[in-house]
Amino acid sequence: MSLRTLTAGLAVCTLAVAATTAAAQTFPSKPITLVVPFPAGGALDAVARPMAEEMRKSLGQPVIVENVAGAGGTVGTGNVARAAPDGHTILLGSVATHAIAAGIYPKLPYDPIAGFAPISQLTRGPLVLATAPQVQAGSVRDLVAAAKASPGKLNYASTGNGTALHVAGELFKSAAGIDVQHVPYRGGGQAMTALMAGEVAYIIGNTQLVMPQVSGGKIKALAVTGDRRLAALPDVPTFAEAGTPGVDVVTWFGLFAPAGTPADVVQRLNAAATTALKSDAVRQSLAAMGDEPVGTSAADFTAFVKSEHQRWVQITRAAGIKVE
Repeated sequence: MSLRTLTAGLAVCTLAVAATTAAAQTFPSKPITLVVPFPAGGALDAVARPMAEEMRKSLGQPVIVENVAGAGGTVGTGNVARAAPDGHTILLGSVATHAIAAGIYPKLPYDPIAGFAPISQLTRGPLVLATAPQVQAGSVRDLVAAAKASPGKLNYASTGNGTALHVAGELFKSAAGIDVQHVPYRGGGQAMTALMAGEVAYIIGNTQLVMPQVSGGKIKALAVTGDRRLAALPDVPTFAEAGTPGVDVVTWFGLFAPAGTPADVVQRLNAAATTALKSDAVRQSLAAMGDEPVGTSAADFTAFVKSEHQRWVQITRAAGIKVE
């Protein structure tokens, strides 16, 4: 290698490092858009808004929540994957957008792994099986018995095809050996309205959606997913305790930037997110919704997303859950 070639190579590296450092020093230079790939009023929205306000304090720029719904969260997620990798457009993604979707959609408008720079996991939470007001079922066994007595007559709501709620519903259907109908809605607000109106018999929903109505005595919680009971519902059994093991959908939400976002910018966003999760405002908001704050490094979240992606692709394909 000639001295001229070596010198040129060093110059390029120096410029690259300088550019990255400059990006971090000037970031953020304008308001940040936090894309929520589901309609307003849903579970992700309930997490995004208090997080956005607390992150604003750390970043010194407004963090604007933008709801971009469609196709089980894949439309808004794809938009962020194609955004400029400068940290000013980020995503509140989930187990649905980055793990489940790859197993049930024949083609996605983004690569869940290569298309993003994970920032931090924000939350972890179970789903809750809750029945409509007119459903006379005091337990999971009662609900299963009712479904078996009237095959094809009972239905359940989800927040859309390909969402964690849809997958949980199909896993429950398989585990219990029941014939029920899936009714997808455009987001959590519509799904809960349908449940309260008696359009559907039950939902296996995010805690953010069902807890207010459960706490108010308007709907009844019968079981929770995961391997332990929910602190906010200590008397409600897990699906395994209720006699229907195999419904193990535990949701998580996390922040993502487009692939190619400078590492220093990702770190700045990570610091703002983890600081926000420690704030009283966010912790109280999450506790009221029955969700658990997490907060991880970008590296740990990257490894977690890869493992979740692999796990859920295997589960959904083995179960034959598809969205055409």
